[in-house]
Parts: sequence; C-alpha cells; structure tokens
Amino acid sequence: MTKPAVLSALGLTLTLSLSSALAASTVTVSYPSDFQSLDPAIGYDVQNWPVEHALFVTLLTYDKGTNLKPWAATDLGQVSKDGKTYTFHLKKGIQFQDGEPTDAAAFKYAFERVLDPKTKSPQGGTGGWFGNLVGAADFVAGKAKDVSGIKVIDPSTIEFQLIKPDRTFLNVLATPFSAAVPRKAVEKWGSDFSHHVVANGPFLLDSWVPGQKVVLVKNPTYFDKAGAAQIDRIEFSLGLSEQVALLRAQRGQVDVLGNGIPSAQFASIISNPQYKAYVKSLVQVGTEYVFMNTQKAPFNNKMVRQAVSLAIDKARMVQLVNGRGKTTGQILPPGMPGYDVSIPVGTQDVAKSKALLKQAGYDASQTLTLITTADEPGPKLAQAVQQQLSAVGMKVAIKALPGAEYINTITTPGATSIGISAWFQDYPDPSDFLDVLFEAAYIQPGGFNLANYKNPAVDAQLEALRGQPLKQALPGYQKVQKQILADVPWVPLYNTVQYNFINPRLTGTDLHPVWNYVYQDWKIK
Repeated sequence: MTKPAVLSALGLTLTLSLSSALAASTVTVSYPSDFQSLDPAIGYDVQNWPVEHALFVTLLTYDKGTNLKPWAATDLGQVSKDGKTYTFHLKKGIQFQDGEPTDAAAFKYAFERVLDPKTKSPQGGTGGWFGNLVGAADFVAGKAKDVSGIKVIDPSTIEFQLIKPDRTFLNVLATPFSAAVPRKAVEKWGSDFSHHVVANGPFLLDSWVPGQKVVLVKNPTYFDKAGAAQIDRIEFSLGLSEQVALLRAQRGQVDVLGNGIPSAQFASIISNPQYKAYVKSLVQVGTEYVFMNTQKAPFNNKMVRQAVSLAIDKARMVQLVNGRGKTTGQILPPGMPGYDVSIPVGTQDVAKSKALLKQAGYDASQTLTLITTADEPGPKLAQAVQQQLSAVGMKVAIKALPGAEYINTITTPGATSIGISAWFQDYPDPSDFLDVLFEAAYIQPGGFNLANYKNPAVDAQLEALRGQPLKQALPGYQKVQKQILADVPWVPLYNTVQYNFINPRLTGTDLHPVWNYVYQDWKIK
C-alpha cells in the first residue's frame, strides 16, 4: 500500500483528530444484509439475537459458556417438588429508558405478547415454548384475557405454573423471547416497535436506517454496573458486500466482519501472518442443511426426497467453504446432547438417485426454485446443489434473498419448495433442534419447521421426552432423530466451524456458544 508523499498539514491534522475521536468511542460491525427484527418476540437468527441480548434483559442468562446465571432475577428461582411451579424474585430498580419499570408485570406482558397469535412470534401459539403454561391455550384461543399460569405475586415476584414438567424451562427464560418489554412503547408502535426499541439492557437503540445502518449506544442508566457496556457506540454497517467489508476491515475502517471471513478470501487471510491476531474461530453447535417441503409436490413424495439426498455431494459443500465444516448425516451437531456417532454421513449415488426419480414418476420438465440467503456461503452452496440435482435430471432455479426477506420467506408456511438453511443452538438440549425444527406445531408464520414436517408419532414422543431428565431422555431423542431422518425432510450437509475477523484493538470478543457476540463485553484497548 502506498500513500502520497505530501499531505496538507491542516488536512492531516483534521483527519487524524476525527479518526482518533471515532476510534476512541465507536466500534463498527459489518453485515451484508439488514436486520430482520430487533423485537425480542420476533427476531430469531444469529444476526438479531446478539443485539437483542444487548438491548433487553431476561430473568436468566448464560455465563461465558452454557451455565445459567441470574440477570433480572435475584437467583435461579425456586422450583416446586413436582417440577411444575417456578418462582422468581426480581432485582429492584431496573427500568426501561422511558422510565417504565422492568417488573413482574412487564415480564408477564412479554410472555403473553409472544403467545398472542397477532404478534406472529416464531414461539407463538400453544405449540411454542410457552404453550406449556397453564392457561396458555385459553389465552391463545381468546377465551381468557391473560395467562392464568403467569402470576404477578407483587412487583418483584413472578410465578410460572406449567401443565407438565419441562427441564428446558430455565433455558427458555434465558432467550430473548423471554425478555421483558415496555408495554406503553409496544402498544404505541405496534408492529413497528422493532425500529423504535425502548430498551433496558446494556445498550440502547440510537437509530436504524433500513438497509444502511443500525447504531447502538451505551445505556447510561443500566442497572448492573459490573455488566455495563464497555464501549460507547456500535455502528452496524449494512448492505456492504463481504469483499468490500473485508477491504475496509483490512484498512481499519471496519472492526468486525459480522458473518466471518468471506470464502473467496479465506485461504489468503488465514495464511497471512499479518492477520493472525484478527482471526477468531469457534466450532459452532449447528448444522447446515437442505430442506424440502414435505407437504408440497414434488417433495410430498418420499422417493423424490430420497433422490435429492443421494444426489448431493456433501464433501463438495465443505470444499466450497474452505474446509470450515465436517460432513454429517444427522440433525444434531457434535457438542449437542444426543449426537449419535452411529449415524453415517451418507454417500452420493447418482445412479440410485436417477432410479428413484424414475420410480417416483418425477416430471423432469418442471423447474424448482431453490431459496437461499444472499449472504455467503449461501449462493455457492446453492449453485452446487443446482449442478448436482441437474446431474440427476432435476431443473433448479436459484433465488438468493437478502437476510430479512430470506427469513420471512422460508418461515412462511408453503412459500418455499426447497431451500438451504442452518440451525444453531439456542440452548444445550436436543429439543432445541428436534422440537423447533420438526414438530407440527411449528408450522406457522415465523416458525422454523421449514420442511412442513408432520408426524404425529414423532410429536408425541418429543412431548413425552421434554418431561424426562436429560440423561434419561437421550436414548429417546436418538431414536426420534432416526425416525425423522428416515422420512428425509432434510439433507444434513455439514457442521460449521466459524472464522471471524476482529480488529485486535478490541478485547473481550471471544465467541460465545449461544450468543456468538456478546457486545457488552467488548472493550477498546
């Protein structure tokens, strides 16, 4: 890199002054796509969740790993002997930025808002995480004005009554869906609350220019001084191509590549000693996969789904992401309880795939639309799937969508025939994969049963397993996973290893197994 031999003294001084002021207080993170939603009842992906975690307080949260700890609550709560009643005491003095208290009523309102079908939450209705609350069914059906199983004992005490014991309930309380929200602001803004967030977390939403920029600023009245944000301002630069963002990061104009190192530049970055201090990696507890709509032709025919599975070369997929993954034949990833080493990866068999399509009477003249995110490595993976399916006689057109539109499309039941997606843990329990991704109750707007998979026997087994201690339930989860795989709603591709590019001027940026980024822990040297 070269620079001019002569610079105006005034220009140099001004530039350095502005740069120094910016560097002292602001961290810049780039994403190629806009945020879907910063409303904790709606936003449900790896880009939105860390920001929601920075804006909104939940009763519980996680330490540096996956151990639960109190946040708004004073402790991990008291649980009745039958495992169906949970009581929490709240820390006093927590407020939203508009002065509304973060009390038991705010939490009760937030849970009921998620359950309310009008909210269109991914965890809404009786099939979501809160459907096991006493009175949830009557509330969802409009037969009751509130959920009787959520009791405000006093402003600092809240009680939850479950229909059946559920070992994951504490984990659910640490997710953004369980964050308190300010009733007045939510009712004022309605569905646009996401762009007018009134927060109570370590950060506040300063501004959101759709498709361009989101700015967070440190919350000066955040209740927990020990856990307060360490930096004053975070700017999310949106809409930059990953290559342009990398160039800016190399020049020090972007601090963090939100989606990690682009595939095309991965080898050169990793092998360059200059960037050794910039690279942080995390073996993610997640699975990349191809899903097929099991309720929609041609994928309502199991033989067609089997043919797709046999047509795909998983090793090629891992090559396309520069080896940043391990091929898999199952839904649960390594590191998730219930991962089954006995399940084979599966091999490509073009001849058998063609034979199955012929046996199924597949109409080779039709063109299928494959949905993928426009963010890398989505387009590359989609092109590989397109080529591999073409080799067995299936015509495929690719539709690559920006982040928010992609999420909204794939979570609209019936809108997608075949697509590529990925799932990462919300909490360390197999139900977070098998329930959320395959129970029929999650076939709803915003839900992530993308394959529209329905199997009453599977649903019944999953419901029973939630009430068992995890160790006791693991053989059952392994059995259910094999049942689901036998129906081929998915083609599991690989488990991801993420490599991020983070300016070493930042500290506290270790990647978290649930949140990925914990913005309130970041510091500027």
